[in-house]
Amino acid sequence: MTEGKMSIVVTILQLQSTSSDILKICPRFRLLVIGKTGVGKSSLIQQAFKINEVHISEHKRGEADIEREFIAAENERFVLHDSQGFEAGDSMIFKTAKDFIARRRKEPKLQDRIHAVWLCLSIPQADGRLLESGVEEFLKLRKDILGDIPLIAVFTKHDILVDKLEYDAGESYDEVTLEELKVSTLDKLCIQPLKEAAEGDILHTTVSTNEEYESTIRQLIDLTTTNVEKYVASEAALAMMIAQRVDIGLKLKASIAIGEKRYWRGLASSMNFTGFTMLDCLSVIHKDIIDVWNFNDPHCHLASDQFKELILKDLDKVDLPHTAQAFEFGLSVVATIASILSSLSGPLLPIVVPIAAGVVLTKWVYDTYQRTNIVLRRIMTYIVDLTCIMQILFLLAPTGPISRHVIKIAIKGYEGTCKSDVHSAIQSHCVSVTRGGGDDALEKIVKLIKDHSIKAEDVQNLRTKIGPVDLQVDEEW
Repeated sequence: MTEGKMSIVVTILQLQSTSSDILKICPRFRLLVIGKTGVGKSSLIQQAFKINEVHISEHKRGEADIEREFIAAENERFVLHDSQGFEAGDSMIFKTAKDFIARRRKEPKLQDRIHAVWLCLSIPQADGRLLESGVEEFLKLRKDILGDIPLIAVFTKHDILVDKLEYDAGESYDEVTLEELKVSTLDKLCIQPLKEAAEGDILHTTVSTNEEYESTIRQLIDLTTTNVEKYVASEAALAMMIAQRVDIGLKLKASIAIGEKRYWRGLASSMNFTGFTMLDCLSVIHKDIIDVWNFNDPHCHLASDQFKELILKDLDKVDLPHTAQAFEFGLSVVATIASILSSLSGPLLPIVVPIAAGVVLTKWVYDTYQRTNIVLRRIMTYIVDLTCIMQILFLLAPTGPISRHVIKIAIKGYEGTCKSDVHSAIQSHCVSVTRGGGDDALEKIVKLIKDHSIKAEDVQNLRTKIGPVDLQVDEEW
């Protein structure tokens, strides 16, 4: 190389986030929803993905808007396409949908294909018709049109059917008999006509967007995720787990799945972190976890150094004050949060989470990763601590936006429940590894997360017990 043309190439090694790798392949879950105006598509999407507004049915009759990509600012991990229902005499809408799906199926990149289709059908009254002729044709041709794309028939407004049956039954039915009546009525009005039109079995579920029926939305999300993973791609299924904001169990499952792929595996002997600082190691784990939980965090508080430092501040402490847990994790959290909120009533006071700002973070910038008992304990503790705090935030701020105030409530809530037990259990595990107990850090992490997890079916009740949390209030770190 001649003088003056010499160049120096400097390669900066950087840990690659596992979640970033997955989201590079499939950054958003792409969903097509089919159904006529008034069937409840907008409210269904709002509930499943916790967004403020969806205007997916503003087009005039006969003007299909299926090409439009709807991406909500407060949840950018899913993209929605809407098609009107295939009503009698509207063959153009049917053809437009078929052509659109055909083009999307040919897209070379997973991120540009349709990952699932929800066919929304309003549960009819006793003598009503479930399916228009165009929908029947779509169902018969579904395998040719969709290929392996999962199609789920979604029977909406389930609560209206239940209320009517209970009203008509009055006192004449006991609880068991009434439940049987609901099942048989749904089978007669929806499931059997669907099977006849489809000429076989087809995935289906019933939903209501009323708060007390949130479990029906979870069932739809679970059914969709399972079949996307089976027939489309694991990356698309993980994108759905990240995009949805109704099932805490799927968030935990995705956290573990992404952790197992790289950085949680073989921690005591892993070469993944060699040559990096402890801050590098924990930052990439931090990003993987907060990406999965996908909170509405417009100011990026969860990615900030200040939030990391709040988690780091007690990481080397193994003698934390012990707080006895009289209940399982979820109920313990409720009791602790209730106490915190009660202390904040009256004049607004900042939440104090003592920390020597910048001291821990600066130290760890220069503290190089080593395969030692202490480092193993730090990484394991950070993973479980952060995952537990994410669960508490899921209770407190399902729609966001995330504020520093609510983050500090979640941290204090964790400190008042099981933090000392988690740290003690990890300390004992790492001592056993040092004595030749083997490297089963991954199994221990997963067990601790599962032992300190909030069940999906308990979330709504726990939120009710906590009561409203003002997400508009904020404060400095």
